[in-house]
Amino acid sequence: MVHNFTFKQHNYWAVILLITAWILGNLWTFQWWLESFKSVSRLNLIVLGGTAIAVFFLLVKNSFNKLQLSSLRLNILPILFILGGEIGAIILKWSFNIPQLTLLCFILGSYGLLGLFIDNSIWRKGLTIATITAFVIPFLTAFNSGLGFPVRVITAHAVAQTLSDFHLGAISSHDIIVMENGIAQVDLPCSGMKSLWTGTVFLLGITYIEKRQLGFRWLLVAIANLSFLIVANILRVLILVIAIEVLQQRQIAEVLHLPLGILGFLGAIFITWLLLQKIPRYEIVPPAIKDSPSLKPFNFKWLLSTVIVLGIIGQINPNIINAATLNSINLPPQIIAEKLDLSKAEKNFFDNPANPLVEKVRFQSNNLSGSMLLVASSNWQTHHPPELCFLGNGFKIDNMESKLIDDSINARWLSLQDGELSATYWFQSNRSTTDDFIERIVDYVAHRNKTWVLVSILFDGNEQPDSRNIKDFTNSIYQTINQSLNHKINNLA
Repeated sequence: MVHNFTFKQHNYWAVILLITAWILGNLWTFQWWLESFKSVSRLNLIVLGGTAIAVFFLLVKNSFNKLQLSSLRLNILPILFILGGEIGAIILKWSFNIPQLTLLCFILGSYGLLGLFIDNSIWRKGLTIATITAFVIPFLTAFNSGLGFPVRVITAHAVAQTLSDFHLGAISSHDIIVMENGIAQVDLPCSGMKSLWTGTVFLLGITYIEKRQLGFRWLLVAIANLSFLIVANILRVLILVIAIEVLQQRQIAEVLHLPLGILGFLGAIFITWLLLQKIPRYEIVPPAIKDSPSLKPFNFKWLLSTVIVLGIIGQINPNIINAATLNSINLPPQIIAEKLDLSKAEKNFFDNPANPLVEKVRFQSNNLSGSMLLVASSNWQTHHPPELCFLGNGFKIDNMESKLIDDSINARWLSLQDGELSATYWFQSNRSTTDDFIERIVDYVAHRNKTWVLVSILFDGNEQPDSRNIKDFTNSIYQTINQSLNHKINNLA
């Protein structure tokens, strides 16, 4: 039996307060979503508009005519969606800070809010559509969530470890990343985050078409689906590495790259579909659908108070709390530098208020010359692995390895264009340096307000990391950045 909570006329303000607290608590997420439309493609706008129209039509058809603001249905499942969406958004905001996932939580929580005003059976019928919408909309405006490269790094480590365990050859994860970017590229969901996203949308879509019940068993299938897609991607990269590094058949690897990606993806979702057949369907003509357990009417005050508190917490922006930002880095006088304009792609990538400093310069120092990019930020998403920029600008990466330069800089050293050019980069805080982007992300979770500086240098010629010129040059940059960071931190203390 459902407990419906009927309001008097003056208590409509309580409902308005509940909805207002929910919107304000997620205002930051909603603002990001509007900002993301600046870079959305025309195709994604069409898909997004079509999705919005379809969802609105379904709501009008099935829900709006049943809305009753004077009678709240205090069922536990919609309330769990509300609180889970708000708490999940806050946790994500204060940890990895991935706006797409935060928006996903907001959409699911909003659907939970709708469940307070419509019949529970109708709300449950629309749950699959709401979940599909929550997974589709956040990634239509800006697919790159920042997780793509970490997923590739983890895959490369897994392949390198597998090769080592089976004694098939000694190859580093760095070489695997270079190898994968050096062969034919495809713009299909055959690897990384795109396969995980597309596979999840497929699972949700087929769940809706086949009218499978959402529940604990379905959740196990969803977890299995993600596992299959990850394993398929690891196997794809493993086969390519064996073909290139063990069998020395690079041409075969280039031919296999696309088919392996497609077959792996199709195989993973086919196994998922087989598992989904074990999930019972909703009855076509169901008997009276039992409502989920409900809360007592007086507990609406508890729900309202909780949403208001979470809404207040949601207003706090952790990105601007006590962060030691840098407005400029004055290079030492022995380095002659001339500022360069950012490319269009760089402007789009770095167009973020979380970037207090983005500088690109042309430099000359003794016998060394080249270009350098400096990016200071406390947000890990505003940094990136520079090898992707080199590849995107048409450079061929011959080799990439970790190097300790001048006993203080843990950097990554790259050989480009068949040995004609060299490059290096590192991430630097006031206490340490690293060339590992994953380590940079992990440190953000533990110390989110620590400022890091990405230093990316492309030399005009073939240089050696152990040469005295390179050691003196990189040490000068390192000491200058270190002094700037410590000066800012001391001023905050």
